[in-house]
Amino acid sequence: MTAAFALACILCLGQVVDKAPSADDLRAKVRQLVGKDGLGHEDMAKRDAAEKALIELGPETLGFLPTITPRMPAEDQVRLKRVRKVLEDAVIAAAMKPSTVTLKGKMLLSQAMDQISQQTGNKLIDYRERFNQDAFDSKIIVDVKDAPFWKALDTVLDEAELTLYNYEEDRSTLAYTSRGENARPRVGNAFYSGLFRLEPAKIEATRDLKNSTMHALKLTIEAVWEPRVTPIVIEVPLADASATDENGNALELNTSDGTLEVPIEGNGAAAEIEFPFDAPPRSVNKLASLKGKLTAVVLGKVETFEFADIDKAKAAELERGGVTVTVESCRKNGDIYDVSMRVRFDRAANALESHRAWIYDNECYVLDAKGRKFENAGLEATLLGNNQVGVAYKFNLEGGTPAQARLVYKTPAAIIRIPVEFEIKDVDLP
Repeated sequence: MTAAFALACILCLGQVVDKAPSADDLRAKVRQLVGKDGLGHEDMAKRDAAEKALIELGPETLGFLPTITPRMPAEDQVRLKRVRKVLEDAVIAAAMKPSTVTLKGKMLLSQAMDQISQQTGNKLIDYRERFNQDAFDSKIIVDVKDAPFWKALDTVLDEAELTLYNYEEDRSTLAYTSRGENARPRVGNAFYSGLFRLEPAKIEATRDLKNSTMHALKLTIEAVWEPRVTPIVIEVPLADASATDENGNALELNTSDGTLEVPIEGNGAAAEIEFPFDAPPRSVNKLASLKGKLTAVVLGKVETFEFADIDKAKAAELERGGVTVTVESCRKNGDIYDVSMRVRFDRAANALESHRAWIYDNECYVLDAKGRKFENAGLEATLLGNNQVGVAYKFNLEGGTPAQARLVYKTPAAIIRIPVEFEIKDVDLP
C-alpha cells in the first residue's frame, strides 16, 4: 500500500455517513471482506478492493478483524497488518485531536452538560449533592461555536458558578461542584492547548535567612486533560522553558533537574507541575510570560486477547493493535495455577522504563469450561524491558482445572506521546 493510498483511506474515515452500521452488520461485512470473496479472492484487484473497503469501514472495524496467526496465508497476514496500521493510526490521530463543542441559546445546565458529553465523548458528573450543595438545575445562556472542549466547559461552569473537582475515583469522568465565593472565573485564567488545560494554581517565594543567596520562587501549574484519554506521565524539559517579567527581562529557571517527570497516579484527574525559579529582585512584580513544552505519555485503545485451553498453552502468541501477548506456560503450584506471560509493545514510547505500574492494573481473568469467571489472585513481575514486561498471574480455580478454560487479558495497544506547547501569562508575584 502506498503512502498516498493510506492517506486517502484515512481521509475517508473523516467523511460523514448517514447511518453507522450495527455491530452485527459490521461483523458480517468484515467476515465477508476477509473471506474467500475478499482478501482470499484469486483476483488481485478483488483483494485490493477488499483491503480498501475494510479501511473505509472505519476504526470500529478493529474489534472485528481476525487475529493474525502463523496459519494464515502470508499475503492475508500482510494485508491485515496494513489495514490495522491505517486504522490504528486514524484512532491515534483522533485521540490527539481536541474535541470541539457548539452550544447556542438558553438551556438548563443539565442539557448543556449532556450536549458537551455527547459532542466530545467526555463524561461529566454532578457532584454537588455529595458535598451537600444545592444541585439546582439552573438556566444558562451559552453561545459557543466549534469551541475547544475546555473553553466550552469553562464557559458553562462560569455561567452556573461551578468548578471542577479533580479527585473523582473514575479518571475517565470529570466531576463538577459549586465554587467558593472568592473563586476567580475559569475563562481567561487558563491556557488551552489541544487536549490540555493549564492554569497557574499557586506561587511561592522562599528566603533562607541564614544564607542571603539561597532565595527561590516556585510556580505550580495545574494541568487537566480531556478524560477520554489516559495519561500516565507528563514530561517537562526545563531547558525548553523561558520566562520574562513585566519589563521583558528574563526570569531564570532552575534547570538542574533537567526534565520534570510528573507521574499520573491514584484517582486524580489533574496533575501539578512545579516550575522552580531563582528568586527575582524585589522590584519585579509579575511573571509576565512562561513559555514551554511538555509531553504527555498517553495510553491508547484497549485490546482484548483470549487464549483457549490454557492448560496446553506453550509459547502461545497473539498480536493485535501493535501489542503481542505470549502465554508461555500454565503450571500447577499447590492449589494455585501460575500463568506466565509476556507483553511486548511496538509503540512503547519509553513508558515501560520507569512508569510501568499501569500495566499491572490490566484486567486478566480465567473463564472455565462452565463459563465461571475467576479473577487473578495476584501477580509477580518476571521481566522488565524497554518495550516489554513479563508477568506471572496466579489463579485459584476453586478445585477446578484449566482444561478447556480461556485466559482473557486486556491491555492498551499503544502508548502515545502527545506534545503540548503552552504559555502562562500575567502571574502576580508574592
